[in-house]
Amino acid sequence: MLALERGLVKLEPYNDKWSKLFNEERELLSSQLKELIIAIEHVGSTSIKGLFAKPIIDIAIGVSSLDVIIELKEKVKALGYVEVPVSIDGKHVFTRYREKKITHFLHVMIYNQNLWIDQISFRDYLRLNLNAKIEYIKLKEKLANKYPNDVISYTNEKKKFVDDILKRAKKL
Repeated sequence: MLALERGLVKLEPYNDKWSKLFNEERELLSSQLKELIIAIEHVGSTSIKGLFAKPIIDIAIGVSSLDVIIELKEKVKALGYVEVPVSIDGKHVFTRYREKKITHFLHVMIYNQNLWIDQISFRDYLRLNLNAKIEYIKLKEKLANKYPNDVISYTNEKKKFVDDILKRAKKL
């Protein structure tokens, strides 16, 4: 139901339990990080009803400044998260594993700046636009079949679609 081996691409039909699992994790994170964060949002494909997704909960955490990262890093580490090296300026990513499988990703970024706005805009656009959601499902299935053992290529090939959705969302 939740968890996927690192590097693999395996899609599952939308599961209502993903929202419940996010809410439980949000409560835990809020209680431990409350003075360091501004917002916590469920993002990624598990946050979009009806969308096929890798069974990993993506969570966006908005902070006022990346100056809180050192303290935040220690607190999420105590909750079982491990930092993942990313090459995106202004973003820190952490993951949590269960039995050597990824269950959660935390995407920490400055609240209401470009990375945050893009993450929320993409999610909200797909939640509201059935045609875009269907288009995305088809693309994800095609790429999952093409790259079952290569999550990097899978993600890179989705980029054009994601950029197109963000352009559409900005026109609204």
